[in-house]
Amino acid sequence: MMKKTVSSILLASALLLGTVAPVAANAAETDPTSTGKTDTHVTMTAPKDQTNPVDPTNPSKGTDTDGTGTTDPGNTNNNGATVSGPLTFLYVTKDMTFKPAQSVISGTQSMDVDSIQKSTFMKNGTPNENFVTEIGDSRGTNEGWSVNVSSSQMKTDAGDVLAGATVDFDGAGSNTQITNSATADGISANNVSLDTATNDPATIYSAAKGAGAGATAFQLGTDNIHLSNVKANATAGTYNGSLTWTLSNTPASSDATNN
Repeated sequence: MMKKTVSSILLASALLLGTVAPVAANAAETDPTSTGKTDTHVTMTAPKDQTNPVDPTNPSKGTDTDGTGTTDPGNTNNNGATVSGPLTFLYVTKDMTFKPAQSVISGTQSMDVDSIQKSTFMKNGTPNENFVTEIGDSRGTNEGWSVNVSSSQMKTDAGDVLAGATVDFDGAGSNTQITNSATADGISANNVSLDTATNDPATIYSAAKGAGAGATAFQLGTDNIHLSNVKANATAGTYNGSLTWTLSNTPASSDATNN
C-alpha cells in the first residue's frame, strides 16, 4: 500500500513538471522585442526688424511717441528714418553738457553732467533722465554683438583744444540698467575712459554669443558720467565735441548660457 502511494506522488510530480516546462518555452517565443520611431520637426523664423525705440525699462513694450505725437528717434545714423537691417541702433541720447569749470585752477578737474537730453519714451510719460542707447537684433542667429564708443577732441570755435581730457562712463557701476525684451542674461557693461585726443574706441557693453536677441536698452545714470583730467589753465570758452557709437556683430569674449 505504501509503494502505491509513493508511486502516485512521483507520477503526479512528473506530470506537474511536464506541464510547467512547455509553458516557459512558450513565453519566450511570444515575447519579441519591437521598436518604432516618430520624427518631429519645427521651423524657427527670425522676427521682423525693429523699427522704433522701445521703453528702456521694459523693452518688450514698444514706444509710441515723445509725448508730442511724434517718435523721438534719438541721434542715430537713421536720422529719424525707418530703421533698416536686422542689427541696428534704435536710440542714442542726442546731447549732454558738463558743468562749467574754472579755467585757471591748480591741478586737474573733473566735471559732472549738468544737463542731458531727456526723452519721454511713452506717450505722456515721465521724461527719462538717464543716458540711453538701444539695440535691435532680429538676425535670428544668436551671434552676439558689441557696442564701442569713442570721443572726438573738444574744441572751441576758435580752435582751442581741451588737452588731456577724458570722457568717463562707469558702465559697470550701480547706476547702470541693462534690459532686454526677453532676457538680459549674457549682456554686460564696462567702465570706459575715452581719450579726447586719440579718438580711440572702447567697448562699453556687449552681448556674448547666445545672447542679445530682440531689443536691448542700456541706461546709465548721469552720476556715473564725468569729464575728467581737464588740465589747469585751460583757455576760457565753450568746448564742443561728440561721441561716436558703433555697433558691430562681434560678440563678447565669453559665451552666454542659453536658457
